[in-house]
Amino acid sequence: MSKRKRTPGSIDRHGNRFRIRLSVNGTAHTFTVATEDRRAAELFAKKKYEDLVKEAERAALGFVVGVRFSELLTKFDEQEIPLLAAGTQRSYRETIEILTTYFVEQQGDPTVASIRPKHIKEYLSWRRVNRLDGKDPLSNRTIEKERALLHRIFRIAERLEYREGNPVALVEKPRVDGRDPVLLSAEQLEKLLVAIGDRPMLKLYVLFLAESGTRSRSEALMLRWDDVDLEGGFIWVASRSRRRTKDAPAGEEHRPHRTKSGKGRWVPITPRLIQALRDHAARYRMATYAGRRSPWVFHHEFSRRKYTAGERIKAMYGSLKNAAKRASLPEGFRLHDLRHRRVTTWLAEEKNPVHVKEAVGHSSLATTMKYTHLAREHLKSLVAEADAAPAAPKASTQGKRR
Repeated sequence: MSKRKRTPGSIDRHGNRFRIRLSVNGTAHTFTVATEDRRAAELFAKKKYEDLVKEAERAALGFVVGVRFSELLTKFDEQEIPLLAAGTQRSYRETIEILTTYFVEQQGDPTVASIRPKHIKEYLSWRRVNRLDGKDPLSNRTIEKERALLHRIFRIAERLEYREGNPVALVEKPRVDGRDPVLLSAEQLEKLLVAIGDRPMLKLYVLFLAESGTRSRSEALMLRWDDVDLEGGFIWVASRSRRRTKDAPAGEEHRPHRTKSGKGRWVPITPRLIQALRDHAARYRMATYAGRRSPWVFHHEFSRRKYTAGERIKAMYGSLKNAAKRASLPEGFRLHDLRHRRVTTWLAEEKNPVHVKEAVGHSSLATTMKYTHLAREHLKSLVAEADAAPAAPKASTQGKRR
């Protein structure tokens, strides 16, 4: 290219846009930029030329080049998502649909190597005001989660050598205010159990979450009778591979399940929960539905339009929400708060944090110790009665007249 040219190629104006022609190693590339500002078109051409040169250099070294963003999403879906817990899989796939709408349908499916930090910022700004399922802008918490997913996706791109560097790493995380869970008192928990009434599955479910600290959907609702050891006082939170179980109902025979950590673990259960599970087993363990026993602890008792008797219950949010309202629980209470309650009470009782970590399946001890700010009982030692006030000084007898 001539040194006198301000841009590496030719730029021709066509109405309210510019057509750019670039040549790298004998290969011609043509682009159209929707702008009337020639300077903006020149900057685009310069940056695009730099990207093409880098891509040509990588191709000469044997790297895969020209991979589109849609192809990267497909790779992520095939290689990473199957390794995640069921709930995380659903959440990620919903977000991938949104990423497809923006990057593939609206931005023309750019190559993975051409995506820069500014494009990630533009997506997050677009996403904030494009909720798609409502009118209010998205919260920083949701934006932060989508940024984290993008970061994970581009890690795959680096691993597969589709590009160098992760553009998301250069995009600042949005500030997120942490949510303080609603920790029910013993009295409030009892009121909730009473408000549930004659709903044995839901009542055991709430008690199970409160006493075991398991995750509500990916762990508690995946519990099988084979995972319950009432004599030993444990339940096994399993991470299962794809295999057939002889007692599994239709539709569940070949379905794998993965815990959040990908590892199984033993969880100790309290005497109260042991008795509740014994009563539940006496009523449901040998019950048959269409001539078959259900392997699931939490299963449907009757067939309805959307489910069949004996099938695993997949969610109880609606029923619990109604019971929480009848029990006049604090506003903002969530099902996951029962897990927070279990961790907090164990720490408040000065249980070994390492054992607590193992029981609830935290990835690190640091995660477990974050709960200490909620377990306030240990702070009472700072104002213990012995230290609250020094002993009153004795009255002096000096100077008294006889």
